[in-house]
Amino acid sequence: MPEAGADSLLIYGFTAMIAHLSMSLGQTLFHRYLGHSRLGGRFFKNHIQFHHVHYAGNHVVSTHYLDSGDNNTLFFAMPVAVIVGLSYLFLRLDLLVVQLAVMSLSFYGHYYLDNQYHVAGSWLARFSWFRRKQQLHFIHHRHGSCNFAVIDFFWDRLLGTYRSVKPRRGSAIPIAASRLRSSQARFWPWNSGLPLWSAFRRPGS
Repeated sequence: MPEAGADSLLIYGFTAMIAHLSMSLGQTLFHRYLGHSRLGGRFFKNHIQFHHVHYAGNHVVSTHYLDSGDNNTLFFAMPVAVIVGLSYLFLRLDLLVVQLAVMSLSFYGHYYLDNQYHVAGSWLARFSWFRRKQQLHFIHHRHGSCNFAVIDFFWDRLLGTYRSVKPRRGSAIPIAASRLRSSQARFWPWNSGLPLWSAFRRPGS
């Protein structure tokens, strides 16, 4: 009996791990191939034309998280529903419950951490793991073509999109503005209605 109980815990743990990694990989792929590609349609528009405009360059935090009001949850919910539906055909009910619970927690964790990365003075900043992941996320906002993950940045290593950051002591992070700055427009010219070549113009030209 004790061995059977240990086996069940191992199965539950394995199911939970796969469920989280599936969500984590899905978030990374969605972010890269839909959030940063015009193929993403509304997902691309919501993510780039608001999120990356308000949090660009060195203006990567604000006193509270800036939200356009457009919700991208549906884009993530659809593939999750497909995965859960397929799992229903193969998994026992108890394993299905574990999978659904972990995927829900993983989704909320991604959403919450992404918000907290951009909040000045977040309560999570007391933890070194959060500060490290936050800096990796800021690199994404400054360059746009790397560090697409939110929690598990090893996916970026596997995809060849990882970019490390060396911490700089004594450097303050400016607070993000609620409206577009000219420097931000030059950083993301194709997201702010400016032509692509405007990124290479000198200020005032």
